[in-house]
Amino acid sequence: MTEQSPGAPDAGDLTIGGALERGVDRFAEHPWMGFRDEVRTFERLGADVEAIARGLAALGLEHGERLGLFMDNRFEWLETEYAATALGAWLVPLNTWFRFRELEHVLSESGMQVLVWTDPLLGRRTADLLLELLPELEEARPGAWKSERFPQLRTVVGIGEGPWPSGVLPWDELLRMGAATSDADLSAARRRVAADDIGLLMYTSGTTGRPKGAMIRHRSVVGHISTWARHLQLRGDDRSIMSSPLFWSFGCTLNALVPLHCGSMIALQERYDPLRFLQDLVRYDCTHLQGVPSQYEMALKHADSLDYDLSRLRLVQIGGSASAEGLARRILDRAPHAQFVSAYGLTEAVGVNTYTDLDDPLEAVMQTVGHAARDNELAVKVPEGHEDVAAGEVGELCIRGENVMAGYLDNPEATSAALRGGWLRTGDLAVMDEAGYVRIVGRHVDAYKRGGVNVYPAEAEALIGEHPSVQAVAIVGVPDDRLGEIGAAFVLARPGTVVDHDEIRAFCAGRIAAYKVPERVIALDELPVTPTGKVQKFVLKEQYARGSGR
Repeated sequence: MTEQSPGAPDAGDLTIGGALERGVDRFAEHPWMGFRDEVRTFERLGADVEAIARGLAALGLEHGERLGLFMDNRFEWLETEYAATALGAWLVPLNTWFRFRELEHVLSESGMQVLVWTDPLLGRRTADLLLELLPELEEARPGAWKSERFPQLRTVVGIGEGPWPSGVLPWDELLRMGAATSDADLSAARRRVAADDIGLLMYTSGTTGRPKGAMIRHRSVVGHISTWARHLQLRGDDRSIMSSPLFWSFGCTLNALVPLHCGSMIALQERYDPLRFLQDLVRYDCTHLQGVPSQYEMALKHADSLDYDLSRLRLVQIGGSASAEGLARRILDRAPHAQFVSAYGLTEAVGVNTYTDLDDPLEAVMQTVGHAARDNELAVKVPEGHEDVAAGEVGELCIRGENVMAGYLDNPEATSAALRGGWLRTGDLAVMDEAGYVRIVGRHVDAYKRGGVNVYPAEAEALIGEHPSVQAVAIVGVPDDRLGEIGAAFVLARPGTVVDHDEIRAFCAGRIAAYKVPERVIALDELPVTPTGKVQKFVLKEQYARGSGR
């Protein structure tokens, strides 16, 4: 197996801040990130992180407190992550697709003291959403307001053009405040941070449909980054292109932090645009593709028509799927030396828990998600049980290792359900062969994957159930040529009412993230249920496949 790589030493007991300091020291003059029309070095990264850390310390952000980050992809996203965790605070990445209901839950449950908010965000004004959450900001001075809804929150920092409510502290003012933080105070704060402390609070929707906060230790992040960098054999002259949101675990841990271990560079994009993706890939002479098959497919259409040279590509991350093999071979036509890697992972275990080897044949990459990552173990167990199934049999994939979360914040029931007998229960059904290679065959938990994003129906079901015309609803994932799967809501109307497709979707709009809103709304006279009253979702899938539910 291809595990060793130059430029990626053992992580040991480093914190995230320690990994940053080591990376800046080793690779000071290397380019760290290209974004828009600017390239910054590791030395600049270190200086920016220190300035932000001083400002946050001046705000009083302390060890164990939480900082929420509602921000689009940009330099400051990662710089703030490093700065907050260097002080021992927990970073709480906020999904910028969330709307009021989801954000209210996360802000409340996380207990964050500082919120960094972006306006505009990807061309969209967000001030109204901020004021809906925090109306107290409208006529107050920074630090002179108190939220009734979120009593623990004391500061909102605004980054972007605004205009800002008077109670928001502008980003430039935060940086100016940092002058009041002494070197001694900053060093003392850094020394208090230990590898076993929590560094990230990553919210992920669970089977209940409400976002749950997975508590991730510094050790889990730094050790897992080192393992991933070694496995990919990334070097200081590698350049990776990345357009996935940084609020994803895979974004703000593995993909974005890998350069600290090997000195590579990231070409970061605000959002995915196929032509810009291709242009930046060539502009920055990228050697490493990070993305999903649908992104590569759209970019290749431009490459075919505009004759872009992709021959420098040597490494392509691609989801294991037999249907993507044709795409992989098209990439090989343009990049004959490229090697492909498929992988699988969970937010609760820092993103990548299985992977194929660089020298695996393309068929293995396309048909499996590889074997266990070096820093964790895998087992396939009887669902809801503790016994392992035999090789080749279907069971629930389970993970064990230092990269696994400490638990869900203030949710002992969900923690107990997820962490049983020392194993993280993934809820995914899998088959493992004699060589330890895994093939995902379905999901034990009630979820579907829309455009590469896990969607858990319970939250949308609860919302649609509030509609006055709806008596009962069940949402399942159904096949879609473009996105892989989409949501189909099967709805039972209340007597004397009619369920309208457009009305139900409009009812959801703005209340939950758009990707959670089902694309299909199908009225039924009755829902198939078990003798105990549970909806038989597999029957709904079968009905949809036969066309009777369309």
